[in-house]
Amino acid sequence: MTTNDPYRLIASINLDRHGILVVGGGAVGERKVRTLLGAGASVTLVSPAATPALREMAGEGKIIWKERTATGDDFRGVSFALLTTPPEEAEALAPFARACGCLVDVCADGGLGDFALCAQFQGDGCYVGVSSGGGDPARAAATKRKLLRNDARPFVLISRGSPLATAQTGQWRDALEGAGVPVAIRTATTHGDRDRVRDLAAFGGFGVFVKALEEELLAGRADGAVHSLKDMPAAAPQGCALAAVLPRASACDVLVARESGVRGLEDLPRGAMVGTSSARRRAQVRSVRPDLECATCRGNVGTRLEKLARGEFDALILAEAGMERLGIAAANAVRLPFVAAAGQGAIALELSSALEGSRLMEAARALNHLPTWYETIAERELLRLMGLGCTCPVGVRGVWRDGAMELAVELYSIEPKENPADERVDLKISGQVSSEAEAKELAARLWTELCGLPLLRELPREAGGAPCR
Repeated sequence: MTTNDPYRLIASINLDRHGILVVGGGAVGERKVRTLLGAGASVTLVSPAATPALREMAGEGKIIWKERTATGDDFRGVSFALLTTPPEEAEALAPFARACGCLVDVCADGGLGDFALCAQFQGDGCYVGVSSGGGDPARAAATKRKLLRNDARPFVLISRGSPLATAQTGQWRDALEGAGVPVAIRTATTHGDRDRVRDLAAFGGFGVFVKALEEELLAGRADGAVHSLKDMPAAAPQGCALAAVLPRASACDVLVARESGVRGLEDLPRGAMVGTSSARRRAQVRSVRPDLECATCRGNVGTRLEKLARGEFDALILAEAGMERLGIAAANAVRLPFVAAAGQGAIALELSSALEGSRLMEAARALNHLPTWYETIAERELLRLMGLGCTCPVGVRGVWRDGAMELAVELYSIEPKENPADERVDLKISGQVSSEAEAKELAARLWTELCGLPLLRELPREAGGAPCR
């Protein structure tokens, strides 16, 4: 830098103590917001209009958007602000900011500002910033890309080898590479893939598709693992961390019948054979059609559909999200009206805890879809409190919208009872949720209501569940 350049010092901000205000919702504002979110900043946007991407970020809860023109009061209690508006508007707002003790980055005219946001990335736990003092952002970005190419070792993601698992891992690869993080994919065979005949509960059940991938993380042979979140136990092993989730697809189950014209379980003939390996799905079928037969049906989605076509089953129950991701559109697939598994429809990225502070961890957190995160945090917390094993039929579903969540649970007995009304419990609870802690608090409230129910006391619980009072 030349000595007459006012921007001669690159500093770091403690983002746990300071949120960032962005004024202006155009293309420049969008780029700045993306940089700030990538660094983990809490961002408030003030602008009467915003780009579609900024609107989506606000709708997903990633930023707070105040849809109006900025005033001097917006800078009160704010330490740092980015003015991405036209020069004349920024020049008028800057004095109000300084009167409140707020430092400003005037993006349209670096000479009017107090600081300039760096083009930055992380490597080996260090933040690397490149800045032209706002004078030549394109040159700073080009220098950043050049430096990144010198640190371009791909991070290794481990995946199951099934078509669905590969498609899901591809979604995380595309998202990470879109954020500038190179990724390579390896596959591994899990315990559940090796034995496709027995029920999952017969050889480990919950986590049977997950443990082998986690072993690769713990051994240092992979940096991250991609899972269907519904396959993951409520707690990750020491040394692994659930880092982020992509936007959730459908959380529903569908019934796929061999014969056309079937609009639900009620239309299947008496004694029809329904293929599923899930204790929850079997109990849900029994709750409305105790005359139907349920039998184990394992394998890839395509394999199971082939068994249906051969007449081995009259109908199958499958996750709608899996069929969508594989591009399978069964003409006679109909949604079932039950609460599905916790985490169903969500694709999770689990990372080695040793990667804390890495580019991969930071990029994953920036990509994390907050509505899905809040929903699945609540669902998994309820499972953790319940402490139910893989043989217990339970469905949990959180739905988060506009800062509020409804959390529902369906709990079934393992065996039929003399009085069918005693076989099932349905409960719902609602509350405001704007943080991970509040999502867990909502789950704890629902757990308190479940505790006194006789059906819960009858089900086998695993170590680690909360006491059932």
